[in-house]
Amino acid sequence: MMGVESSDCTVAIGRPLREEITVSVLESSLNCSAGEVVLFSGRMMWRTGCRKLPLSLINSRTNTLIVKQRVWLPGNGVILQYNSRTATKKHYQDCDKQLFGPRGEIVNPVQLPEERPAVVCRTFINVAPRHRIAIRAPYIDLGNDSNGTHFNYILVRDVSTMKTMVFHGKQQFFWQSTGSQAEIEFHENVKEHRTSFWAEYHAVEPQ
Repeated sequence: MMGVESSDCTVAIGRPLREEITVSVLESSLNCSAGEVVLFSGRMMWRTGCRKLPLSLINSRTNTLIVKQRVWLPGNGVILQYNSRTATKKHYQDCDKQLFGPRGEIVNPVQLPEERPAVVCRTFINVAPRHRIAIRAPYIDLGNDSNGTHFNYILVRDVSTMKTMVFHGKQQFFWQSTGSQAEIEFHENVKEHRTSFWAEYHAVEPQ
């Protein structure tokens, strides 16, 4: 990430859910006194740094990591090396899904026999940095008894702002994120066969 034309540079790294990412800082020419900095962020970690970066080892703890760099002087930056390995702790359910790329399909998860009934299944969506995510759900049927007293609903979370929206019943919707990451939670009864959900997502070009 050296010699980039823009003062702000972002790299997104993604692996399957069962893995975690480690990043080594091989070189750094950041000018700390000028306010140059690099940020590492994931679902379960947040770290900034400038001084003593070389030989640092950053562990994402989950399968995705975003690296943001801000430089003011031409040619400055960092050189990183990343690897992935089997996660030391399981931070996901077996029914969770990870979606990468500019477009894809989202469906309600299948209940596995060994899962406890109250488990929450999630779909994680990651697109290219600076892009946003648009989700259109043309078909949603969460049952006739979907209301505030039941747990058959889906929740869509904008990871950048941590704002969420809840959808019940047969409410079709169109939703957009403010950043490149989104999460969908399917609660309890949504995993049963009497409910159905189908949606598509696509990446929205940065403005």
